Amino acid sequence: MWDFNLMAAVRSIETSMAYVLYRLAFCLGAALGYLLATLAGAGTLVGFGSLARNASALGPYGAIAGFALFAWLMARLRPTWLNAVSIPQLALLADQARGVALPGGRALVEHARQRQRSAFPSTTRLFALDQAIRQVQGDMAEMHPCPKLPADKPGLRQFMIRATGRLSALNHQTLLAWQLYSGTDRPWRSAAEGLAVQERHFARMTRNRLAATLFSWLGFLAAYPLLLAGIGLLVDGIPIDLSFWPYVFAGVFAWALKAAFFDAIAEAAMVQVFIPLATAEAGSADTETLARHSAAYREMLEQAGIDPASL
Repeated sequence: MWDFNLMAAVRSIETSMAYVLYRLAFCLGAALGYLLATLAGAGTLVGFGSLARNASALGPYGAIAGFALFAWLMARLRPTWLNAVSIPQLALLADQARGVALPGGRALVEHARQRQRSAFPSTTRLFALDQAIRQVQGDMAEMHPCPKLPADKPGLRQFMIRATGRLSALNHQTLLAWQLYSGTDRPWRSAAEGLAVQERHFARMTRNRLAATLFSWLGFLAAYPLLLAGIGLLVDGIPIDLSFWPYVFAGVFAWALKAAFFDAIAEAAMVQVFIPLATAEAGSADTETLARHSAAYREMLEQAGIDPASL
């Protein structure tokens, strides 16, 4: 079902463990931010409603508002998170694929951050490139619908195309890793060449991404009950009804572990699959077919200085 070596991916992450722990600090910081925002929201609303007959009843609403506000903030910080947390990890994976000897400890973290700053000095431009890659990857699903879907059920067919498009778009960081591996100073051209390779091997890349994604979520599911039990022990003596919040924060902290460890391993696995393909075929893969079917890809070609009309 998959073409990657999971143990090799794990060893790859072990080699860059110093940065993985650095990344874990960011993820745990975000999880703690959710917790503090939830507590602050509950406390604030109870404080403002202190003159009410039952002020404590306002606490759950404040908690929900605090949690939602922090989630909104995290969504706004996606470009910064991509550049500051994800790109350095991808740079290390690209360096390992090229056989670069990596330093250890703090030097590794500084090396990863230096690679990030030199490759993508502008967070805004990086995020624009990332969004364009995701859009093109989603468009590929329209070009490669599952032939086994019944033609007389258009609703099911469209649902599966959208689901496949979302799964395909999870390969966006793999394309960014290819840019870091290629070392070119023309990221839009590099992305366009990499996307043409992905389109040629769409079924293979999507199948491997499905396996890698399942691995990440299995890690989440393995961590969740352990964290829920730990949270249960911590709050056991608190004389307050915490409602569903222990379940929520077990999920939040399980997400932190997934984002720090399991997603990194999954991306290392996908780099194993894609880098050899792109190394062999980038620049020679057909771009005309993808350009005909994807407006986002035509715009990417224009950004790369390639006239789509000339294809």
